[in-house]
Amino acid sequence: MSEQFKIGDRAKARCDLMGVSPYSEADDMLVRRFLTPAHDAALDTLTFWMTQAGMTARRDTAGNLVGRYEGLTPDAPALLIGSHIDSVRNGGRYDGALGVTLGIDCVQALSDAGRRLPFAIEVIAFGDEEGSRFPASMACSRAVAGTVDPAVMEMTDADGVSLAEAFAAFGLDPTRLEEAARRPGEVLAFLEAHIEQGPVLEAEGLALGVVTAIAAQKRLMVRFTGLAGHAGTTPMGLRKDPGPAAAEAILAVERICGPLAIWRARTGWSARWAGSPPCPAPST
Repeated sequence: MSEQFKIGDRAKARCDLMGVSPYSEADDMLVRRFLTPAHDAALDTLTFWMTQAGMTARRDTAGNLVGRYEGLTPDAPALLIGSHIDSVRNGGRYDGALGVTLGIDCVQALSDAGRRLPFAIEVIAFGDEEGSRFPASMACSRAVAGTVDPAVMEMTDADGVSLAEAFAAFGLDPTRLEEAARRPGEVLAFLEAHIEQGPVLEAEGLALGVVTAIAAQKRLMVRFTGLAGHAGTTPMGLRKDPGPAAAEAILAVERICGPLAIWRARTGWSARWAGSPPCPAPST
């Protein structure tokens, strides 16, 4: 490995560099949405770092950046290393980006040592994972997996710009989205380093964890219907208050999920009276 850097230290420093303008749409926090000037600036700089590390770099038809470090045999199947480069609003400098910069550093170490592996390494920076601009997440990784629906091009952002229009403005052809799919045999495996988006490792004093399962979400909407009554004259036994019923349901969810480490639950509520609009309340 080169004496000029340590894997991890430089990757973190590069994430810090990309946490401000021109890589962020905001001055006081990181905001880097898909197909924006901040996204473009990040891809340009990542391309430079990939080239420095001995890779050839290209943007695929889905807006992903792919850097390739050839193996001992040209055109060998590749180990993909990477993560996403977009962010949610104030999502932090290391969410996604660290998985990309660490991949670049790993290739840099191999290049500095003059080593080639029996397979190629490709470092990939997915353009859209968060869905922070368009109302669908994982669009770019789904394109690589060959599972994306071309109908996503009809989605619009908050300004009414369609994904197809954003593609065209970014220099991409919206009709070629599906060409980003990788063919069977091209990819050996996918490896992603990612920050823990929870408190477990910190609470247990651990620096690193190995993922054994991926969280999946299921959202349910439950309605508790009650009946308004006079606060002073309606006996407790005759009341039909939806609030206590909802509270008992929330506590039941906590009892069910609490002992099982593989379960996570988040509950929220909103109150509404007849003839009034919904009034959101803080989640618990």
